[in-house]
Formats: sequence, structure tokens, C-alpha cells
Amino acid sequence: MAAGHKKSQYRLAREGSGLQEHHSIVYWCVVAFIVSFLFIAPFQTALFYGSKAQYESPIYSSMIWTSVFSLLAAAYLFKSWRLREIRDLYALAVWGIPLSYFISLSSAATRHHAENLLLLQLMYALFFVIGLYFSRNRIGNSILRYGIVGSAYAVVVYCLMNVFGNVYFYDAVMKTGEGLRLTSVFQYANAYAGFLIIPLLCGLYLIVFSRKWYATAIHALMLVPVLLSFFLTLSRGGLVMLPFILLAFLPFLSFARQILFFVYLIIGSAASFLITDKIKNIASDVLDVMVERRGPDFEVTDTLSFFDPLSFGGWSLLLSTSVVVCAVVVLVHKLLPPLLDRGLSRISGARLANLYVPGLIVLGVLLGAGLIAGNAAIVHILPEALAQRVQSINLQQHSVLERFTMYKDTFKALKDYPLFGAGGNAWSVLYPQYANNPYTVNQVHSFVLQYMVETGIVGLLILLSFIGSILYRFAKTYFVSKPADRERNLVFYAAAVAILFHSLMDFEMTYAYISALVFLSLGGMASGFASPISERWLSGKEEKSKYGLPVVLGLLSAALLVVSVIHGQAYNHYSAAVQLAQQGRTLEEVLVPLDKAIGLQPDNPYYVLTKVDFLEQVYENTQNEAHYEKGSGLLESIKKTEPYDRVVFEARYRHYMVKDRLADALALMKEGLQTYPWVIGMYERAAALHLQLGEQYWQAGQKQTMDGHWNAAVELHQEVLARMKQLESLPEGQMAGSPFYVTPNLALTLGQAYYLKGDAAKSAEILSTTIGDQLEEAVRKPGTRWYLAALQKAGKPDRALYDRFTANYPDEKQEIETIVSLSLSL
Repeated sequence: MAAGHKKSQYRLAREGSGLQEHHSIVYWCVVAFIVSFLFIAPFQTALFYGSKAQYESPIYSSMIWTSVFSLLAAAYLFKSWRLREIRDLYALAVWGIPLSYFISLSSAATRHHAENLLLLQLMYALFFVIGLYFSRNRIGNSILRYGIVGSAYAVVVYCLMNVFGNVYFYDAVMKTGEGLRLTSVFQYANAYAGFLIIPLLCGLYLIVFSRKWYATAIHALMLVPVLLSFFLTLSRGGLVMLPFILLAFLPFLSFARQILFFVYLIIGSAASFLITDKIKNIASDVLDVMVERRGPDFEVTDTLSFFDPLSFGGWSLLLSTSVVVCAVVVLVHKLLPPLLDRGLSRISGARLANLYVPGLIVLGVLLGAGLIAGNAAIVHILPEALAQRVQSINLQQHSVLERFTMYKDTFKALKDYPLFGAGGNAWSVLYPQYANNPYTVNQVHSFVLQYMVETGIVGLLILLSFIGSILYRFAKTYFVSKPADRERNLVFYAAAVAILFHSLMDFEMTYAYISALVFLSLGGMASGFASPISERWLSGKEEKSKYGLPVVLGLLSAALLVVSVIHGQAYNHYSAAVQLAQQGRTLEEVLVPLDKAIGLQPDNPYYVLTKVDFLEQVYENTQNEAHYEKGSGLLESIKKTEPYDRVVFEARYRHYMVKDRLADALALMKEGLQTYPWVIGMYERAAALHLQLGEQYWQAGQKQTMDGHWNAAVELHQEVLARMKQLESLPEGQMAGSPFYVTPNLALTLGQAYYLKGDAAKSAEILSTTIGDQLEEAVRKPGTRWYLAALQKAGKPDRALYDRFTANYPDEKQEIETIVSLSLSL
């Protein structure tokens, strides 16, 4: 009796807390914020975190708003939170994720970005807690679910408005080597493809479970726009991962509903196939018009009216197809479910019935892979744009090979930062020194591996344990719960699984909007973990810990609010300084807001390097040493927190060259050759500096030092040749990346070095690549001069070339003779 009394008291406490949500203004304010975020954040480039200052401002704004409403959430939970249920443990466990980023600060490869990523992880944890506690109420749960689906639909519609020219967002529709691709607010087709799986799964799920014809019609109407957009992303990764995501999702539906799910998917896909090529051609024509009208700021003010013939034709085709599909789906949904319930009741009652269709998917994937490998004619029934992409799916495709190479390189970085990682955004600054070949990729194209580099093995285990346990417990809870209770959280599961699975091979989690959506959805999934915590474990802890989460949530929200406000103010000052500079104001006027920005955020490389640039410009005009010295101090300071940042490196190089500090510049280039071994520009500049310094020591009569520099230039040549040989071992089909070879600029320097060392024949051989008419005169003219001198010195003059060259440049006769007559003996 005591146990039963305790259980009923527990149930009453739960029900009481749930009823209070209906009357809490704070509760509905927080829910309203989440919905607003879902509809606003996507249109801020989905809050992409990139290596540019312009991306930081909207992210700081999002942090500010999130922290404000999280403070309200903390106040709301302060009265009612108790450590009673399994989900309450997850509210505490989630803070292990930002904690792992905090620990990695001690070994951060880039302090500024590591701090920003820590703030972002705090924001994601806040979204998780909000999802955990604010989706428990049935109405709040519905609002959040439909907010996710509705905002996804809004992104799709916005992209289609770009397709038909009614609005213009740069690169929302773009032409690439693969053809026209849709990218929407993400400006990256693969991220958009991964995102589109959310409205696809959720839309089909809501159709399957809908009981009202108008609810069916709303989601059925969006079926073709979503599928058409998915196909026009031309994302091979999306096509490959979709079956696996379906495998993870479908077991949560009954056998009959799985059949309905696929019937509607086939209807929508077939209709989309019929119009894909036509829509693609219209979109291509519209894009040509938009590019013609685009201004220097990449904006288009004169967009197409909906009634413009080109736009109207596209919308008419899409809407008519969507309406027909909508009508068919509504009719089928009215007639087919009762028949399936009667006809398949015996099969549906089987123990493993919900695994039959997933099993067929596995067979379908294997069959499809075999057909594609055999270049079967069935592929050609697909739209042309899609068929080409499908046929190119194979493990020897260049993007697959390049990803595998990159994935291997992440483990090289892990060896140097094994336990706690190299901090947030580390890969973007570290990858050049670990790269197997000269690729340029700031993102790993795998969320898990990038996370591993950032937080090490410890951080990765924390993340995988957290997410894995939620997925496991969700599945376990789902199949023992009442249908009405479990089905309402399936939208959260669909959103989380779609992104998490797709992000295994891409980087859409770099978009703060998508990451926040995933953590919100994980919280929504965990909100159903209502099982009470073991009494033995809980004994004595419930009352003691009742303020634990609200206090932690409040303190961290307050900390995030303060820091993000400071960072936001710093960006505003920085932006004001840039505007003043563009207006041509004096250095003193420009530095007032810029110094305020640096004072608020001294480790921000964008602000510091901007000030260094302004100081150098003024120094070059006035030769005022004070400006140069200030720049030197700033560079020394930022180097300590950003030791691997390529932009900081280039700023230091420019700073040395402004005053012809050749020895310092060469020492820096030697560092660069270690940190950026696949950047051919490093070899060009290092060789040029060795040549210049060698000439200086030659004129000073210091033969040993002179020979050292010229020998070093020749050794650089051998290093480049060795790396070129290494590139030949790449698998067939894999692209090497950025050009890496003996460039004309490098050949000009090396040819001079070989000549000055007395090897005229080798000099002529290398300089032969610098005389082509297609080269710039700055290379071709001195290259031809030294080439002719080297040939003459080697006793193999080219009279015809000499005559043509000196006819065009008469002064070169004396220059060539001077080189030939050089005496290098000291």
C-alpha cells in the first residue's frame, strides 16, 4: 500500500506540474521564442559558423536571445524542477558537452574560435533543456513539432521563390560543374539535401497519421516541392544516406503505415520526376536573368513578378503538379488505410512485422547498387539531371576518395591532441600540416570526426554516449508506451536522425541553426523518458538537488548573455570602424571604434588584423615608425592565441616585407613550409627570399652564407619534386587539390639560383617553362632574359629566340650580356 500510495503521489505531482504549464506566461514566452527562432534563424544563412567576421554577428544575436529566454526557463523550472525521472538526469548530463569544449580550451589551436564554439555548445545545451521540459505539455509539444515542420516548409518555399526569380539570395540557386543545384539559405547543396530529409520524413509521417482531410492536404501539397528540391540539390550524399535514414525511421511505424508511407513517397517521387528537367531548365533561364541584373553588392532589386512569363510558367507547372498529387494522396488516404487495416491485420500483428519493409529497403539498396554498377537502362528513366548524378555514385568517385583521405588525416591530428582535442574549429587551421595532398577544406565533412579533432577521445565518448543513450532509450520507451503518448515525439526523432545520419559524411552541423534544431529535437525525444529514477539511487537526493538544474541553467544563461552581449558590442564597433574607413575618414577617427572592439575582444583576429592593416597603410604613406611598431606589437599578441591561422601568418609576412625585413620574412617562411607544406606559394616566396639574401651576401663578399642561401633554394626545388612524386601515388580518380608544381614564378627563381651556383644547363632546363607567350610579362620577360643567358653560358645559344626577344625589347641585349659576364668568384 505504501508503494502504491507513493506512486500515485508521484503521478499526481507529474500531472499537477503539467497542468501548471497551461497557465504559465513564462512557459508560453519560451515556446514562442523557440518558434520564432525556427522561422528566423534559417534566413540568417542558417547561422553558418565560418571563418569570417560577417558570420559572427547573427550568431551572437541568437546567443543573446537564447540566453534571455533560458533565464526565463530557469525561473520557470525553479519552482517545479525535481530530480525524479530519467529525463531529469539528461538535463544534467547535457552539460558534459560544453564541458568538453571548455577543457579543450587549454590546448586550443585557435583561441578565438574555440571560445566561440564553447559559447555555441552552451546555446545548444540550452536548446536541449528547453526541448526536454517545454515539449512535455501536449499543446506545447504540438507547437514545437509543427514549428519544426512549418519552418522547414518555409525554407523550401523560399528556395523555390529563388528558383523562379521572385526573390534573390546569392547562391541559393547556383550553376556548378555538375549542373544547376539548389542550396537555399545554406548556400551549400549537400547541407540543403540533408535538411530536406526532415520535411520529407515529417511530412510523410504526418500524412500517414492524419485523421483530418485538410491536415492530409496541407502536407500532401508540400510533397512535390520537397522532393523536387531534394532531387535538384544533385546531392549524391543525400541519395546515399536517405535509405539508411529510412531504415532508422520506418521501424517506428506499423506495417500498414509503412506501406502507406511508401505509397505516398512513390506518388510524390513519380510526379516530381515528370517535372524535374522542365523546372531545372526554367530555373537555369531565371538564374541567367538574375545574374545579369545582379549589382556589385550581389543583390538584385529588380526581381521577377509572379506573373512574369518565365516565373509564372514555373509556378504553374509546380503548383498544378502539387495540387494533383495532393488530390490523389487525399483520396488514397481516405480509401486505402481501412483496406490495409482489414487485409493486413494478421501480418501487422506479427512480432517483427515492422521490420519487413526495412528489410525490403535493404534488398532494394543492394539491387539498386548492382543496377547502377551495371549501368542498367533503368537509371535512364530518371530525370536527366538526376540520372547523371546517380550513375556517378561509386566508391572510386573523386569526392568519396577525397573524403576518405581527409578522414584518415583527422587521425593524424588526433595523435597530437588525443585526449581533449585541439579546441573548437581546430580543423580549419590545423589541416594544412596534416593533409595528405594539397586540398583546401575547412570542414572535415563528417560531424563525428570533426568533433573528435575538437574535443579528443574524451569529448567524443561523452557526445556518443549522450546521443546514443537517447536513441536507445527512445526506441525502448516508444514500443512500450501508449500510441497517443509515443507518436507525438516521432517528429523530433525524425529531425534528429535525419541530420545526425547525414552529418556522418558532411558538415551541416556547422550551421548553428541546424545544430540547435538537433539538440531541441533530442530534448523533445528525451521528454518522453518519464520513468522514475530508482528509489535506492534517489534516496535523500530529491530535496537536496531541487535547485540544481535551475541554478546551473540560470548561471550559465547569465554567463552566455554577458559574453555574447560583449562580443556583439565588439562586432558593432568593428563594423562602425570599417564603415568609417570606407568613407575615407582619418586613421584617428577609424581607430576610436576599432580600439573599443579590440578592448572588448582582444583575441579576435579579425579586429586585430584590421587595425594592423590600417596602421600599415598609414605607415607606407607617412613612414611614421610609431604606426609600424604598434602593428608589430599587435601581431606578436595575436600570434600567441592564433599560432596556426593562415590569415595571421600572411599578415606577419606582409608586415616584414613592408620594411624589407628579408631575414625575418625568411624565418617566417621556414615556419610556413612546416605548417603549410602543400602551399606552393610558400616555396615560391621562400626561394625568392633565399635568392635575394644570397645576392646581398654575394655583394657583401660573404661566400659561405651566400652559398647557403642558394643551396637552400635548390633544396626547395627537390622538396617540391618529391611532393609532386607523392601526388602520383594518389588513387586513380582522386583529384590532387590545389595546383602543386614548379610554377613559372618558382621556375624563374630556381633558374636564377642554379645559374648563380654555376649550373647553367640546369638553369636553362628550368627556365624553359618561363618563356611562353601565354605567361604574364612580369614572368616571361625576366624568364626569357635569364633563359637566353643560361643557354649562352652553357654554349647552346638559341639565336632565333634571341633575335625575336631583343627585337621586341632592345634594352635586353645589355641585360643578357651583363648576366653572361657575371663573375661569382669571391
